[in-house]
Amino acid sequence: MFCWERALQLQRDVLPALNQNGIGLVVVGIGSVESGRTFCQQTGFSADRLFVDDSKETAAYQSVGTRNSVRDENDKQIFEGVGSMWSRATNDGIKERGRDDLNSVTGNLFNPGPYKPLMPSSMEATFVQGASFVFEGREALIEHYDESSGAHLSIDDLLGAALSK
Repeated sequence: MFCWERALQLQRDVLPALNQNGIGLVVVGIGSVESGRTFCQQTGFSADRLFVDDSKETAAYQSVGTRNSVRDENDKQIFEGVGSMWSRATNDGIKERGRDDLNSVTGNLFNPGPYKPLMPSSMEATFVQGASFVFEGREALIEHYDESSGAHLSIDDLLGAALSK
């Protein structure tokens, strides 16, 4: 389960190695089906690898328990606070990866990149954090829940887990 920018990095940096080893890749994102189509058109991401959670409750994320996906008895999202959106882990992730990859996707004010933000229909969905999983059958080889925006598992760790068996 990834942010859209991360999906592009996976397609570019990970997919060739996965394909060479017969390993599948599926990306789940929030938003509408139409925003998913637009994302694929804007970026060249393969639509057959993209699943869109267009539910108000972000049910796919809720099913695995990512941050800000839990709901109370009245079906109201339980927001885990500002630290669940931006934290030291966000800053550390950006510092570790650098901004080149993100900037190549989003661009800047004078040179926009290929990605244009496509907001989901529910504002609550924008607070939901992602996760990364690598499975062999039903066995989870690795699982990581993002602490905050940008606090992703490294591409090297994902690829290493995927190619470990």
